[in-house]
Amino acid sequence: MIMAARDATRWQLGLAATVAVVMFWAQPSLDPTVGLDPSWQAGLAMARDHHIAWGPDLVFTYGPLGFLQSSNYYFYGQSVLATFYQAGVVAALFLGIAAALRQRHGAPASLTGAFVTIGVTVFPHIGHGISLLSGHSALELAYPELGVLAAFTWASALLLHREPRRSTVLTTCAVLAAFAGFQMLVKISTGLVIAAMALGVSVLMDWRAIRRHCITIAAFAASLPMWWMLAGQRLGDLPTWLRYAGEIVAGYPDGMAAPPLPVSAVEAGLVTLAWAVALYAMVAFGSPTIPRRFVLLTGLTTTFVAKAAFGRFEPWHFGFFLGMMVVAVAITPLPWPRRPFVVAVIVCCAVSIDLSGSPAVREHAIALLQAPVHVADRLITLALPGRHEQRVDAAKKRQRALYAVPDRFIAAIGSTPVHIDPQEISAAWAYDLNWRPTPVFQTYPAWSPTLDKLNAESLTKRTPLVLSRISSTSPATGIDGRLGVQESPLYTRALLCDYKVSGVENRWALFARTDPRCGPLTPLSQIPIRQYDSVSIPAQNGPNTAILVGIDVDPDIKDRLFQGSVAPLTNFTVILDGVVYRLVAKNAAEPFLVTAPASAAGTNLQILAHRIGIGRSANLNQPEVTARLRFYEMRVNP
Repeated sequence: MIMAARDATRWQLGLAATVAVVMFWAQPSLDPTVGLDPSWQAGLAMARDHHIAWGPDLVFTYGPLGFLQSSNYYFYGQSVLATFYQAGVVAALFLGIAAALRQRHGAPASLTGAFVTIGVTVFPHIGHGISLLSGHSALELAYPELGVLAAFTWASALLLHREPRRSTVLTTCAVLAAFAGFQMLVKISTGLVIAAMALGVSVLMDWRAIRRHCITIAAFAASLPMWWMLAGQRLGDLPTWLRYAGEIVAGYPDGMAAPPLPVSAVEAGLVTLAWAVALYAMVAFGSPTIPRRFVLLTGLTTTFVAKAAFGRFEPWHFGFFLGMMVVAVAITPLPWPRRPFVVAVIVCCAVSIDLSGSPAVREHAIALLQAPVHVADRLITLALPGRHEQRVDAAKKRQRALYAVPDRFIAAIGSTPVHIDPQEISAAWAYDLNWRPTPVFQTYPAWSPTLDKLNAESLTKRTPLVLSRISSTSPATGIDGRLGVQESPLYTRALLCDYKVSGVENRWALFARTDPRCGPLTPLSQIPIRQYDSVSIPAQNGPNTAILVGIDVDPDIKDRLFQGSVAPLTNFTVILDGVVYRLVAKNAAEPFLVTAPASAAGTNLQILAHRIGIGRSANLNQPEVTARLRFYEMRVNP
């Protein structure tokens, strides 16, 4: 009878988890669109389909399993595997919440609480969170982040147990560590958080259990290469990927911080501070019903999630933090009269973070209500023969109409390997091109000299053609107001020196590789500069010469701390002819174009500046910025 009761319980949990997936998988069946984010999602899907080697040939903030987080229909295999992963994450989160609640409540109450909690939790994880952009293309659930919450709930269920068995503790820690290895190949940062969580749980249960700590670490160390090879990658490429992926992740706070922070960041900071104070109070004063080890795990998870939320502050990033707060409060053994009040406060805070949140709240609610319809539509699309292919063909046709790449360019490319510059990777999918990208396949994450050099060397060795989407501004600008020729200076020089323009039409330029046509950099002058100064740029010595400048900035302690390392409050800027651009600080010392030769006309390489200055986006009661400008001349054969 005991076994029968257990089987019935498992059957009920399975049914409840299935219902939760149907009700709260607020994910419409998406047809791929164009833009910055859809393009890197297309790149992750094409990397799998084209069998591109991660590490030496590709590196990003996601890994070789990153295609699982996107519900867009790119390829049938990708869509099927993504469906299993996404439904599994939602089910694991629901079951984890139920397991944590089951430590203090009966089955009906724990399942009811799990349904309510997951409904509230997924709300800020839909698309662009609280400040949702209009249109279905924004309604993507943040599955890697939901995976972190799922791991947190299962770890919490163990810590909330009064006397868990040693075997249960060991199994939970090992499974979490193994999941971390898998998740790291989906999104690097979330895998690292779950790995820290697994080891943290082992230590919190008993810091003297050295054997269990070692098994936990070994489970992660074994899981990572196992899933790496199952993803079709060569084991020897794993260290290369870890090295360059670590470079991207380490540079993310500085590279993607977007100061000055909006007013909503102040509200978010106050919510975060109040949460931190509450956690400290629970640790300091204790509670007979709330284990300190659970509070410490919540604090550890809070640290990682808050870093991600404020690293590049946007309301939808902070939605991840709010989701963690909702889950933590829901499973904390608070007296029931207080729990609904606390959850209500968090929900009100979530809405107040964005003052224009009314349309977002409405669209989120609609997405949740339509979840069963979306699930049915997705399953039908994948099950009916030819339905998926029809959706893919229709999406490609729409993208080709939007991109309008000249027919002569497509004919010239044919089956020749081509790199898409700087970020519209979706064009390669829409036109069925033989995509052969640089390792950092969108230029903006190459925010360090190492990554910039990697792209420059790969470009000239591997890619015969480059199809470039021309910026609507001149000189070309990237995300966050970056100067296009400065964010990846070595890559830009490789494109100028080792390629020739085959044609420019309809905001597209086609480059073909040629023999090197640039001479060495010839120093012209070095000039010290202070903030608010404006220095004349040396004139060209003919149309076939380029003028470049390297900037050696002198950061003070506040610059080092508050350009993303601690908080994204300021960054350096470069001013060309009175126009302010964000300066990618780590790449600033490498000479970049300020005057391009005539051969760059009409492309993203075109620039003709006359005066240059430096500054900050925000001054934190700091002295004026000082730097040294190094001007160079370079001959470029036509």
